[in-house]
Amino acid sequence: MSRISSGPGAPDDNEGELTGRLRGRIQTMLTYADATADPRPLVGLLREVTAAVGPASPLALLVEYRVEELRSRARSVADSAAVWDALHARAEAALEPRDTTLMSIKALHARYTRLSSGPADRDEAVATYEVEWRRRLAILGAQAHRTSTAHANLAVALRDRGRQDDLRRACRIARAELALRRTVWGADHAFTWIARVILAQTLLRIVERFAPGPDGAGPAAGPATASAHLDALAAADAASVAAEDDAAAGGTGPDEPDDDPARDGRPDGLLDGYPPVPEDDLARPHADLAAEARALAAQVVASRRERFGPAAPQTLRAELVHAHALLLTGEPAVAVAEIRYVLAVDRRTGPALDPGWPELLLARAMVAAGLDDAGGGLDDALRQARAAVEARLSRYPAGTEPVAEAERFEEDARRLANGPARQADAAGGTDAAGATGAGDDRAGEDGAAGPKATQNTAHQGIDPERLAGPDE
Repeated sequence: MSRISSGPGAPDDNEGELTGRLRGRIQTMLTYADATADPRPLVGLLREVTAAVGPASPLALLVEYRVEELRSRARSVADSAAVWDALHARAEAALEPRDTTLMSIKALHARYTRLSSGPADRDEAVATYEVEWRRRLAILGAQAHRTSTAHANLAVALRDRGRQDDLRRACRIARAELALRRTVWGADHAFTWIARVILAQTLLRIVERFAPGPDGAGPAAGPATASAHLDALAAADAASVAAEDDAAAGGTGPDEPDDDPARDGRPDGLLDGYPPVPEDDLARPHADLAAEARALAAQVVASRRERFGPAAPQTLRAELVHAHALLLTGEPAVAVAEIRYVLAVDRRTGPALDPGWPELLLARAMVAAGLDDAGGGLDDALRQARAAVEARLSRYPAGTEPVAEAERFEEDARRLANGPARQADAAGGTDAAGATGAGDDRAGEDGAAGPKATQNTAHQGIDPERLAGPDE
C-alpha cells in the first residue's frame, strides 16, 4: 500500500501549505485505490494536482501512474502499451534515476511492451528487465522489495522467451528469490508466496516445453510436441534413476544478455547478495519437477485461502497453477473439477483472472481426461478453446503469443475431433492432450501486496509502488 514515510522522505518543513495538503489528499486516495482498484476518484485528483503543481511534477506523475496502472487491468494490452510508452518518456525526462515513481513506471512500461509484442521482441524484453534489475540492485541493494520484484520480473521474461538456458536461469532466479524472501520477509509473507508461484510455473514450463531424455531426466533437444506430451509425462513418472547431466545442445548467443552464469563470476549465475543455487532443474526428471510444482502451488493455495479467503483473486490464480500441476502429474479429471470451480467463483464474484487462461487450461484438461460425451468430451473442450481464443483477442493483439497459443490448441483439438481419435475411449487419451500453453503464467497474476517500502523518494515522501505481482 502506498504511504507517506516518516523518515527521510517526509515533507520538508519549508514546503508550502498547498503542497502539504495535496500530499495528504494523495495519501488518502492512494490508500482507497489500493483497497478498491477503482481509478475514478484518482482522475479528479490528478486534474487538481496537475493544475496546482504541473503535469511533470513528481506528485502528478505519481497519481498518473496509479490511474494508468488501474486502467491497464481492464483495457487492451495494445492500448496500455501506448499509454505506458508516453508516460515512460515523460517520467524519464522529469524524474531523477533514483525516483521510485520512475522505477514503477519503468516496470509497467516493460510489462506491457512485453505483453503486446510478438516472439521476435522477447530478446528486447529480457534485456529491458535485466537492465532494470541491475539498476535497482545498484541503487537499492538485493534485499529491497523493488529489487526483488525486478529480479522476479526477469525470471518471468526469461520463462516467456523459453530457451533451455532461459528456463535454467529462470529457475535459479526463482529459487534464489524464494530463499532471499524467506530470510528477509519470512516464509508466511505474501511476498514470499509470489516467488513460490513463479518457481512452480517455471518448473511446469520446463515439463511442457521440452520432452524428457531417454531416461526421463533432462530435456532432449527441442520442444515437446502435443502428441508426445502424455507419453513424456508417463516416462518421467516411471523414471527411477538419478538425474543425469543435461545432454541438450545449446548455448547463449550475442542476443542473450548474461545468460552465461560464468559472466557473473559465480557458478549459480547470481550476483553477490543472493544465496547460491546449485540445482540444475533441466537435468531433473520431469516427474520430480511436476511434483515439486504441485506441492509449491498447494502450499500457496492453502496459505492464500487462510489469509485472503477462497474467492480472492490471488487465491483463484494459485488454484489454476495447482490445477495445471495436477494436469501434468497425471490427474486431469481432478484438474477439470478444480478449474470449473475457479471459473464458477470468478464469474460470480467478478472477472479477476487473465482472459482466456482458465478456459484454455480447462479445454486442455478435458481433452487429457478423455471425457465421454456425457461429461462434455471434445465438444465441450472445443467450446472452451473457442472461448479462450475470443477472450484473449479481447485483451491481447492478434499475433501475440497468448492469442497464437490459444489458436494453436483450438486447431489441434478440432483436428482431433474430426479424426479417427474421436472414437477413442477415455483410457486411450488423445494426441492433443498435451498441447503446451502459456496462459498459466500470465505475468500479472499475483496480486498480494508486497512489504512496505523502506526507500522513498526524498522530495515526495510517498511510496508509489503497489506490488501487484511479478510484473508489479
